[in-house]
Amino acid sequence: MFLPLIKNITAVVCALSIFLAQPACALERIQSSGSSQLGSAISLSPGAKEAAQLLGLMPYVQRLYELKATGNSEPGVMSDEQLALRVQLLDKILEQSLEVRVVADRIDRELAWTYTGKGMLEARRQKRLNYLFTANFMQGGILGVLSGPQFLTNHPNTGGELLLVASSVGLLLSSLSLVASRSGTKKMDGEQTVLADVYSLNQPGTPLSSPGEHDPIVVMKFLNSVPPNSLEHKTRKEALIEAWKKGQYLKNHSEEHLNKLAVVTPPGTKYREDIKLLGDRIRMLYDVQWTIEQLDAELLELMRATN
Repeated sequence: MFLPLIKNITAVVCALSIFLAQPACALERIQSSGSSQLGSAISLSPGAKEAAQLLGLMPYVQRLYELKATGNSEPGVMSDEQLALRVQLLDKILEQSLEVRVVADRIDRELAWTYTGKGMLEARRQKRLNYLFTANFMQGGILGVLSGPQFLTNHPNTGGELLLVASSVGLLLSSLSLVASRSGTKKMDGEQTVLADVYSLNQPGTPLSSPGEHDPIVVMKFLNSVPPNSLEHKTRKEALIEAWKKGQYLKNHSEEHLNKLAVVTPPGTKYREDIKLLGDRIRMLYDVQWTIEQLDAELLELMRATN
């Protein structure tokens, strides 16, 4: 009498084993099918398609669309293979979105360093200018007051000489103010910025190249790729550099100047930075950050297309 019960238990165990093996088998089927199914039509936007290609998710997206087209499951009910695909896609998309956040946060830190250095130089410059303006105002007033009585006491030559001295000193102090407004440097400090990746200036042992540190490979691929529907067929990195040249932010293309912009200090060198250099670096960092964050928009398009 136990024979029917044993058969029922055996059937249940077999059914459970088949059910639990389906997600893994689904992923194995996708990987085995590989690029043979990439030629099929997929209704993805250009941005979502680029994101899927950068992340290597096109086979998964292709298979998910095939399952949707067959419509074997009930409305509102996903098969085990569909569930496994969506989990895999969501995992990769969220992981890449967090990687974009990591790079954007790093740029925020680099911007904070640059703004701090620029503010310090500007405060130092303004202090010098205040001293020069005060000295010019005082000498002009004092010598003007002293020259007045000389004219009233019939000593015009002495009064004229005092005015001439006041004018000469005023010209000297004004010239010094002009020089002070365009000068002021400090020792370059801080860590290497993301601009080193834009200009391909990475040094061994930097945060992006040292073992054990985060290396945003997909983000760098995104910068080195041509945007979808681009008319100029230039990579994002090339478009950034060209825009900086047109905007007069990148006038000097020497290796030393690029090292200063990217805060790359080769062994045995000591660089100094001024307000103009720091201002150019701020503009470039903001542009790179905005460009990198466009990957988030493409990831969102991919997530919506696979829901």
